[in-house]
Amino acid sequence: MIPELKGKVLKTQKTRAYAARMADLEATLGTPTAAETARVALFFGVTIGRDFDVLDKMGMVLNETLMGGHEITWTRPFEPDEEVEVTVTLADVQDRGKNRIAVIESLFQAPGGEEIQRQYSTFVHLGGAGRGGEA
Repeated sequence: MIPELKGKVLKTQKTRAYAARMADLEATLGTPTAAETARVALFFGVTIGRDFDVLDKMGMVLNETLMGGHEITWTRPFEPDEEVEVTVTLADVQDRGKNRIAVIESLFQAPGGEEIQRQYSTFVHLGGAGRGGEA
């Protein structure tokens, strides 16, 4: 993981909160609150666009990295088929012993700038910095 990227935007993406994806998630969950859950847990910001661009830019080696946590806060649920703008930023990088910890912030907004949701994903690279350099 590359500490020089701290505070930098790693990716911006325009997408849509597709009603069909919400319905798929709701059906998969199959719980009494599945419809509400599908409207707030629709995306994982780190892989927005269904790719690994963010992880690649950070030099993250997945087979040497653990997911340390994932936090979601929201202002409101996503509306079916609404347009969404996503900004993914490397919020923090810290070395802790031989491990490097990175926190990725994903901000989801309506086109006018209204915040919908914010995610913080924490990754722990075991034993050093990975492809981005030595710890």
